[in-house]
Amino acid sequence: MKRPGFVLSVFLLWLPSLFYSARGQDLQKQAPLQHEVTVSLKLIQVYVTDKKGTPVQDLAKEDFIVLDSGREVTVTEFEKHQLRPPAPESESRPPAEEIAPTQPPPARSLSRKYLLFFDFAFNNQRGIQKSIQAALHFLDKEVGPGDEVALLSYSMLRGLRFHEYLTSDHAKVKDAIKAITAKAVAGRASEIEVAYWREAQDSVPSSPYNWQRQEGKAIAEQYILKLTDLAKALRAIEGQKNFIMFSSGVPASMIYGNQAGNPAATRGASMYDVGDPVLRPLNEDLYRELSASNCSFFTFDTRDSAKVPSLFDYDEATFEAGGRGAGRLMFSGQGVFQDTTGLFRDDKTTGLDSLKRLSDVTGGKFFSNIRAYPQNLDKVETLTGSFYVLGYYIDETWDGRFHEIKVEVKRKGCQVRAQAGYFNPKPFGESSELEKQLQLFDLALNERSVFRAPKTLSMIALPYEDGTGGRIRMMVKIPSPVLAELAGPKVEFVSLVFDEGENLVDLQRTQTDLARFQGRDLFYSSGARLAPGRYRCRIVVRNLMSGGSAVASIPAGVSKPVPVGLSLRAPLLLVPEISPAHLEGVESGSGAILSWRNFYPYERMLYAPLIGGASRDVFKICVVVPCSVSGVDQPNIKLAAFLIDAATGAKMAVPFSLVNKERRDTVEIQFLEFPVDGLPAGNYLLYIHAADAASKSISRVQTTLAIQDKS
Repeated sequence: MKRPGFVLSVFLLWLPSLFYSARGQDLQKQAPLQHEVTVSLKLIQVYVTDKKGTPVQDLAKEDFIVLDSGREVTVTEFEKHQLRPPAPESESRPPAEEIAPTQPPPARSLSRKYLLFFDFAFNNQRGIQKSIQAALHFLDKEVGPGDEVALLSYSMLRGLRFHEYLTSDHAKVKDAIKAITAKAVAGRASEIEVAYWREAQDSVPSSPYNWQRQEGKAIAEQYILKLTDLAKALRAIEGQKNFIMFSSGVPASMIYGNQAGNPAATRGASMYDVGDPVLRPLNEDLYRELSASNCSFFTFDTRDSAKVPSLFDYDEATFEAGGRGAGRLMFSGQGVFQDTTGLFRDDKTTGLDSLKRLSDVTGGKFFSNIRAYPQNLDKVETLTGSFYVLGYYIDETWDGRFHEIKVEVKRKGCQVRAQAGYFNPKPFGESSELEKQLQLFDLALNERSVFRAPKTLSMIALPYEDGTGGRIRMMVKIPSPVLAELAGPKVEFVSLVFDEGENLVDLQRTQTDLARFQGRDLFYSSGARLAPGRYRCRIVVRNLMSGGSAVASIPAGVSKPVPVGLSLRAPLLLVPEISPAHLEGVESGSGAILSWRNFYPYERMLYAPLIGGASRDVFKICVVVPCSVSGVDQPNIKLAAFLIDAATGAKMAVPFSLVNKERRDTVEIQFLEFPVDGLPAGNYLLYIHAADAASKSISRVQTTLAIQDKS
């Protein structure tokens, strides 16, 4: 069985060729976008502590003042989250002082969001092993049932990866963590930086160190740029995003410079580095984007110790360095009186300063020793465990403008930590590649999208056995009004199949221009080869220029093949329709004896699959029933059918007629037809029984039938 983390790993291998940038000619061809104004509910998370850092948990809605871009707003929604209720100060504390939690807003709520982030570019083998232990401990001991957790990593070779998107299924995240190995460590720019400044203690660094340091800076630049892209992409996800970051950090001297030199060894010369003119502004921009996207970083330094050097660091810097004046360094004029470990206590050559500043700027906390993760993670849970959710209504314009938020508490002595602000949504064509990736993750994996609300479509799934293995054919109906909203020159169809463990087992993609289908209902289908089992099928339709989307989802199952006797495949219901539009996507697997069209043949200019229910103005329904009998050349198959009213349980016979029968290889396809004009509106189960006189075997299948009132 594939691991849950396989879901997003497959996405990220596939996505680079999938997304298209709305720049250059494409952007010029696109019609000007109208900035619509809508009224929406804005929810913000607020953390309040006293001067000792203890959460304040007894505030009411009236205690808060919220300013949006300098203007005070009316707080209409209020939630209080107390995952660890405060212990009473004394046994005599009056119960009347306890504040009852306010009921949450009926429409939406905000849960805690944690993003476990493994930094492989600036890390070490032992640190990653400890990080894995810490992350598993956090999931076992600290997170609550409703908390959403994501798993990310960054490495030189694979860049930024989502192993698991935000989910409350913590078991999936744990499985993904267990799949991580310390072999992913790459880059080692921090080691180059330490070696560079060790060399600078004696003299100007030699050219190999200069070259390696420039390579390390290139690693740091890509790292900073990717995190900045991530911060921008996370703007669309409401609430506070709490990063738990395992890293040894980008050396501060690589960005902001440092000073080093041994006057006795370099004849009074010293080296001064004012910082990198490229990395410095990029890093400051990263801090701004993270704050604006409401990301708090709780950083865990993965070095064995944050400040104390190894017992052998000085020996390595002197006697083992070779050709670097080792004896001169120790037995110089200052001799043993010099501060021999000064370099290693200078945290600017390590990532400590960077990690601390990252936490300070974003309102998180820095933890200096990864070995102390149990108590430090407990502190993280305490700091994030009690919060308030304040809601107010805004006029939302699609212009991407930033709104600064300031939250104050009327009670004295309270310290408030809230999101710095929020961005208005922006046209999809202006989104970065990573923002588009996150939107696809959200549409593909979540029943409730946090991005623009997608249209909901109806679909069916037809499981069958083609002689080489099990298959499923997924079909979705896009009504013409929805098609008009999604139409554009670049529209993609993504079909996904997940097993019972929510592992992605199949993904297929088709891109097309929908202009040729305008004015008609479109029926899109895609197939997958699958082993016997239960699955969840999902189809995502997305306009790559506007961001408009639609989603359909349905459970399905593939049965084991029947070794002997009669077997019925899933029936396909059809309704008469003049010139419906059909579009077929690719199908995984090859070598099928029969294609799905051989199993479900019908006249596509006269009929359309019944997906989502039949209107009462439909007079008849046709049924395509594939049948086969193992070991019998001339089967004699007879069918019978009946309906069960899902509301009452009443059973009624179906007066069907056999319209046609044809044989395709070992499969016999029977075409049935029955009237439905007299059926009351409602939901029904259609049962089809079959008996073969030649083999004296029987079989049956069932499907659902919905009859709707006339529109």
